[in-house]
Amino acid sequence: MTTKSKPRAASEVSVSPLTEWTDFHGVLLLFGLRRSTAYHLDAEGLIKSVSLAEHGEKRGKRLFHVPSIRAYLNSKLENERPKSENSSGVK
Repeated sequence: MTTKSKPRAASEVSVSPLTEWTDFHGVLLLFGLRRSTAYHLDAEGLIKSVSLAEHGEKRGKRLFHVPSIRAYLNSKLENERPKSENSSGVK
């Protein structure tokens, strides 16, 4: 009887501007976001991810969608920009 073996150890992460999906190591390298933050943002529906666990497995590999993380961070940037003097409400 043979069993399939999946690598569980972290591999060397290589990311580039073209990276579309990455694990949490790549999220840390690209954006400085730690694993818990990435999982929290995913649970809140603010970014996208996918689990590669096969049916019935307790563990799997989770990949995060890099463009969704960029979109989330850009939305935060836009929300934090200072209001112009004309929109301050002073008449």
